[in-house]
Parts: sequence; structure tokens; C-alpha cells
Amino acid sequence: MTLVELILAVGLMALVTTTAFLAYQAAVRAWRSGMELSNSIHQGDYIMEQLVMGLRSAYWRAAPGYGFMLSDDGDSASARDTIRWTKLGSSLIGSDSPYAGMPHAVEVTVQDMTDARGKQQTGLAVRSWRLDLQQADFESEKVPTVMLSTRVLGFNCRTLDPGEQNSRIENEKPELKWGDDWVKSNTLPAAVEITLFLPPIEEGKDPLEMKRIVRLPMAAQSAGR
Repeated sequence: MTLVELILAVGLMALVTTTAFLAYQAAVRAWRSGMELSNSIHQGDYIMEQLVMGLRSAYWRAAPGYGFMLSDDGDSASARDTIRWTKLGSSLIGSDSPYAGMPHAVEVTVQDMTDARGKQQTGLAVRSWRLDLQQADFESEKVPTVMLSTRVLGFNCRTLDPGEQNSRIENEKPELKWGDDWVKSNTLPAAVEITLFLPPIEEGKDPLEMKRIVRLPMAAQSAGR
């Protein structure tokens, strides 16, 4: 074997090795992206279902504290809207909660929290408390929050007023006028649009976005209809 043949053989082996390594890297990167996407969608679906069930089980009666509250914090991927309402059932609080079978308030927002190891995490958090049999000095702001998911980076909500009659154009769907806040005391919106922003598949890309529209069955009753 001449020196030229040896150099060609070594160069060809290096080319094949480099190609195989790059293909392996691309496969690993695609696998990681797929796993990240799968995990985000799976957890996002779970959180979204909990929110949907919680909103559909919204409870109302003609007494203070039984309405809906929305605090707007923008509509971008970093939005941290806060919603609070009264509900029944175990969604968002767990079936082992002592007040799952009675009316209780829940508050959902994105927060920064410090875990037991001192590491700061960002995610969707919830806190809840029963409305009845509370002490006179009870303050809901002191109720501790529970982290639902560290994959939720942003949370945006909009509301639909049940009393607003939108104009209808012949042969066209009516225009829905969504609001970024809810200031009506002790009433429920007809529907709530929820948007969750999840981590992007690759660094530098746009966050994943999940959106649902939830109708609140007791909205008409709360509006006196």
C-alpha cells in the first residue's frame, strides 16, 4: 500500500466517521425534542383538563365571594394572569381535600416558588380555601400555594360577558367580544378562554401554546337570566 493510498483510506474513514457522528447527533437531538414535546403536551393536557373541570363546576349563589375575578397581566408568553372563582368538586384540589364536597374558592396564577432544596422554580400554582365556617380574621392571601406544573411559563385568560348581545350579520357568525378583565361583582362570565404557554421544543424558539374555551353553566343564573 502506497502512502497516497494510505492517506486516501484514512481520509475516507474520517469522512465516514464524521458523517455517522453527525447523523447520530441529529437523531439524539430529534429524540430529545420529541420527548420534550411529548412531556410538555402530556402535562399541559393534564393541567388544562383540571382547569376546564374546575371552571365547569363553578358554583354561584347570591352572596359576597361567589363571583369570578380576573387580574390581567398582559397577553404575551410571559403573561401571569390571575383568576379566582368558587367551585365544587375535587378538580385542582384533589379528592382527599376535606372541603372538596362543599363550596370553596380557588385562585390560579403563575408564580415563582422556592422548593425544599432552595431552588427557585416557575410554574402554575393554585391555592384554595373553603368559604363557610371561616374565622373572622381569615385572610386568603396567607393561604399557601401548591405548584401544579413547572412546565407552565405563562398564563393568559379572557372572559365573555353573558349579558352582551353581539350584533349578527346575515349569514355570518356573531363577533365574540372578549375582555381582558372581569370587574362585575359577584357574577360569572359566560365563558373563559384559557391559554397556557409551555417551554419551547428548542432553545430560542417560541413557547408552545395551548388554548381552550370553557363555558360556565351558572353564568346565566348569576346574571339574573
